[in-house]
Amino acid sequence: MINPTWVKTFITLVNTGHFTQTAEKLYMTQPGVSQHIKKLEEQLGSELLIRYGKRFELTEAGQKMYEFGLQQQAQEHQFIASLSADDLYCGECKIGCSGSLAMQLYPRLLQRQQSYKQLSFHVEAGPNQSTIRNILSDDLEVGIVTRTDSNSDLVFEEIGQSSLSLILPAQFIAKQREEADRETNEPLRFDTLNALGFIHHPDGAHYASQVLTPNFPESFKSVSQLNITGYVNQLSQILLPVSQGLGYTVLPESAAESFHQPHLLHVYPLTHQVSEALYLVKKRHRPLPRRYDWFITMVKNTLAL
Repeated sequence: MINPTWVKTFITLVNTGHFTQTAEKLYMTQPGVSQHIKKLEEQLGSELLIRYGKRFELTEAGQKMYEFGLQQQAQEHQFIASLSADDLYCGECKIGCSGSLAMQLYPRLLQRQQSYKQLSFHVEAGPNQSTIRNILSDDLEVGIVTRTDSNSDLVFEEIGQSSLSLILPAQFIAKQREEADRETNEPLRFDTLNALGFIHHPDGAHYASQVLTPNFPESFKSVSQLNITGYVNQLSQILLPVSQGLGYTVLPESAAESFHQPHLLHVYPLTHQVSEALYLVKKRHRPLPRRYDWFITMVKNTLAL
């Protein structure tokens, strides 16, 4: 690493054009200035200036060193200024949440970014443990999860509830009604549901257990009973096979609401509604920049208890 003290002396010398003025400006002796220049030349292995009388001329290497030194000084000043800057409308926000929440919240984030071009949003959609792991590794700053963690480095704040929905193909329900020759919904049996097949996804087992256990207590005992007919790990695609009659699934209510062809889906009216708590999670001892204030307020209002 080039000695920054010697570089500062060299730049000051070039700016003043005099060894004496440089010594006065840096509160040094003139021999001290000469020694700094000599040591810098030795470190670089290049002659930086040629003296004649009380004046000097820069060599080509000296001119390059001067330009490099100015760039380093400018970068240092910018860096120091950035440490004290905490702009509401500038910088990157790194956020983690489930895929369904990402679909629900992302349009609002884009609206915010359109209003403030120097803001950017990095949204990582994934299951709870992935979000928590990324916060602990500093890859994310804040997340929304449905379960807390015992790690003392994290702090969790309950901010809302997410309703879970049993989502079936609309054509399946229409066929059931036709066969029953009635206009109202016939009570759904788990064996009928299981014959249709379950479209699995990363949170599928957890969601299915929460919804099916209280609503089909006599016939559903564990997720090992599920007749899995497909697996999708991208939220935007999970409901596609459901809409085509290939199975049913369990997802947060917001996922069904945001599907591009909702008429192809049927959200079954559950006898026992199931909701999950939503928690805002961040590092306990890591203050968030002010640009996150808007996001946290927006999320709390959107997902209010």
